[in-house]
Amino acid sequence: MVVEELVKQFTDFFESNYDAQLRKLAQYYPQQKSLIVDFQLLARFNPDLAEVIKTKPDEALDSAQEAVKRLNYQTLPGVFFKPYIRLANLDDSDKVLVQYLGAEHLDNLSCIEGVVTSIGAIAPRMRKSHWKCLHCESTSVIPTDKIGVLTPPPVCLSAGCGRRDFKLLESESEFVDMQSAQVQDLVERSKGNAPASHVDLWLEEDLTNTVAPGDKVILAGMLRLKPLPQGHGKNKTSVYSKYVDVVHVQKMERDFEEIDITAEEEEQLLRLSKDANLFDKIISSIAPSIYGFTELKSAIALQLFGGTPSKVLPDGEKIRSDMHVLLIGDPGTAKSTILEYVNMLAPKSVLVSGGGTSAVGLTASAEKDELTGGWTLKAGAMVLANGGMVLIDEFDKMREEDRGAIHQAMEQQKISVAKAGIVTEFQAKTSVLSAANPKLGRFDPNIPLAQQFNIAPALLSRFDLIFTIKDILDEAHDRKMAEHILTGHTYAASKNKEDSPKAITPTIAIDFLRKYIAYARRKVSPELTPEAKTKIRDYYVELRKLGKKQDTFTLTPRQIEALVRISEASAKMRLSQKVELVDAQRAVDMVDFVLKDVFVDRETGKIDSDVISTGRPKSKTDKVRSLLQIINSLEKTFDVVSIPDVLKEASAYAIEEMQARSMIEELKRQGDLYEPKAGFIKTSKGKQW
Repeated sequence: MVVEELVKQFTDFFESNYDAQLRKLAQYYPQQKSLIVDFQLLARFNPDLAEVIKTKPDEALDSAQEAVKRLNYQTLPGVFFKPYIRLANLDDSDKVLVQYLGAEHLDNLSCIEGVVTSIGAIAPRMRKSHWKCLHCESTSVIPTDKIGVLTPPPVCLSAGCGRRDFKLLESESEFVDMQSAQVQDLVERSKGNAPASHVDLWLEEDLTNTVAPGDKVILAGMLRLKPLPQGHGKNKTSVYSKYVDVVHVQKMERDFEEIDITAEEEEQLLRLSKDANLFDKIISSIAPSIYGFTELKSAIALQLFGGTPSKVLPDGEKIRSDMHVLLIGDPGTAKSTILEYVNMLAPKSVLVSGGGTSAVGLTASAEKDELTGGWTLKAGAMVLANGGMVLIDEFDKMREEDRGAIHQAMEQQKISVAKAGIVTEFQAKTSVLSAANPKLGRFDPNIPLAQQFNIAPALLSRFDLIFTIKDILDEAHDRKMAEHILTGHTYAASKNKEDSPKAITPTIAIDFLRKYIAYARRKVSPELTPEAKTKIRDYYVELRKLGKKQDTFTLTPRQIEALVRISEASAKMRLSQKVELVDAQRAVDMVDFVLKDVFVDRETGKIDSDVISTGRPKSKTDKVRSLLQIINSLEKTFDVVSIPDVLKEASAYAIEEMQARSMIEELKRQGDLYEPKAGFIKTSKGKQW
């Protein structure tokens, strides 16, 4: 179509469908600069015009702006009304993954779904450059390209001049705001070995400052080319890099990939939710090739479903709905295999390895922007997995300062960033499933479990459930384990795959279970029933009463929230909008299992949350306090205290000699005591107990 024909057709379309919106926009222009046009409405009104927009978007959008200009809407005095035309709601057939953006999409209108990984600072871009001739002082105006260097006019067009000497008049040139950003394919669409593909974005005018790292967006724009950095001067290259000239940005509200579920599949999902053996079927479908670990698989199943989302208290405080689970186990107990399977099963997940993961890799990093030279923020794994799961293998291999970076993300589910002069917050609504090895490589039955965790107590306390996986020498168990593994290898090597062994086959197919999880997380937001609340309250109160008798802290209020999250996840697994007594009982049983496995003081046999919260049981804390009181008392008589005298006094407090010597060495390492000379100790300055 010729330009005049395009302008006429756009004029008819705007008069028929957007007259009221344009009149309103004219009143608020230039505070509001854009008209958002529904592409589907345009396609129904004029299919030929819609096709022109797809194949020749630059000419079409210019014609649309000209049509609006000719309609002559009333604006404020002195205001030139020329709004941007933003195209939204493109055809699904026009959607393309970032990794497939190529030469066939150049200068065509495309639709891209992705997650923003970084944004740059806003910078002014010269849209029209004004050049002054140094001889006749006439002015020439030249439109500038988005990518490329400024070039003056070839010659002065003033009559009788024809010179080539010009001066750029920056103060008189026309500028617009621009911002660079980067988007990658959605994490849930990037399953497999290939890394997620990235593409640069070019945002202008009112599109700037509309996105942040971690945002899921649907973009409409044209793929453009720019020369690679090494292609300057005479040594130009034939290879170009690409960027998307964005026309419209729409944020996606959903956290999970919109898995297509047919009406027939929905009936099957609802039928499965009413199965009496639903819980057992789901557990048997999680890593069936791994023998045993029923309680651990139960916890992972509940973690995949998660608690009730978007709970907010009257004061505005948000309550976390995502569960965090930690596995600590002996070598060769299939921890990494479990994480790999969950990564394959979860509708959205990011798997990282602790040895090669840094704090900024998990949270956010600051990098130099190639276009503007300013700083950009780049989202890390926990931001990219917002709304899904982060799986961290080799958690104990991470540096302590790197692990410390995720404290806020695990509890408040946000990441506060202050880097390179940029202060902001990112959303990180993620569940964390971590796997680690014991401090000594393998569990020692003679040492309390908590002392074998090479993870800070403050971080341990943020996990709702902690499981220990011990490699126990047991002939009957070993025989079953060997048989299970050999069955898997036999089937994998067999050329006949028709009849798979029941022991290693998921009861529910992986794809169907993934749809079931996504469906439950999108559709179900269960609420506690009075019976469930009573069960959780009574369990908490009874354990606290037991702790008062035993002089220990059996549970802390943080465990109540864990019980609620597990109960809600159990209800979501049944696609129930009510958390009933059976769900609360399941949560109590699971927490009780973890308490008796991990939170028990081996010396006294009592349940003590201080084992995890502070890194040592209350019984040991009391003995350490008694030992320090003995030393302080002796210091009132002696300048330095003899260790044998301390050991003698400690025996009166039922502290054995070996235990007392061990505590003295630990206090010396912590800096509470020091040894001025051999065989004598003294408390550090200012330390009073």
